[in-house]
Amino acid sequence: MIMKPLFYLITFIPKPLFSFLIDIYFASRAYKYSSNFKITKKNIEIAYPNRSKSDVQILSKLSLKESFLSGYESIYSWGSSEFESNDNLLCVENNFLLNNLKQNGLIAVSFHNRSVDMLLTWMNSQHTTVSLYKKIKNNALNYFVKSKRESGNSKCYETNIGGVRHLYKALQDKKIVCFAADQVPKRGLGEHIEFFNVKAYSTTLVQSLASKSNVPVIYFYIQSNQNRNLKVKIKSCHDSIYNDSKRKLLVNKDIENFINERPSDYSWEYKRFKRSKNLPNDPYENM
Repeated sequence: MIMKPLFYLITFIPKPLFSFLIDIYFASRAYKYSSNFKITKKNIEIAYPNRSKSDVQILSKLSLKESFLSGYESIYSWGSSEFESNDNLLCVENNFLLNNLKQNGLIAVSFHNRSVDMLLTWMNSQHTTVSLYKKIKNNALNYFVKSKRESGNSKCYETNIGGVRHLYKALQDKKIVCFAADQVPKRGLGEHIEFFNVKAYSTTLVQSLASKSNVPVIYFYIQSNQNRNLKVKIKSCHDSIYNDSKRKLLVNKDIENFINERPSDYSWEYKRFKRSKNLPNDPYENM
């Protein structure tokens, strides 16, 4: 397959040099006209309404740069072996949670912090998983990425009703299921749940699967530090996930707290607040 060598060649550019090229792009001020920057800035304004304009501007630029670097990390994981990809991760925090809870099935919840592909590459190198993914428009790239996410005996299904059925069957078979829980679901497949004080249209798949299967739930995501070292963080989910009156708000609140640990790591360039209930208009209109 030609794509793996192509991605491998792209990452011949060292990450520090790639970072320097991003700095040149920002120095040109061309970033101000990009839709990614405009969406990032709007999302940060919504999530952090008490931040000053200068703080929002700084965080928006930093977040967009980290998103570019996260894209580099994804390309690196696509063009490299599992061992080479995992070598970019400095450590794994609380790996014992994953190893201790996996025996009878496990729901592993992530969100778009750094490279989801590098994260799943690490997970699949340790365990066999069943995961969901959003189909990529380019058929060749979609086939390649799906194949990478199905390394070993892992399986990957498109995010739709059929894919959800595969997840539930996998939990019945005591397998590990993985998916991101922070993007806007298709109409009719979510609910309006508070996220950064906005009633954002959100998936309830985590809560539904946990209720039906009664298996453990954990969160896992990649986080950077000031030196741009990467680590996998694993955290347990509170037992409220099984409580009918409390579980609805839990996942969004947990993800919000994880984002607040290092907001620049989060991919703010998605239109996360579209279809929100308590925003007066479409926040992305006329940007």
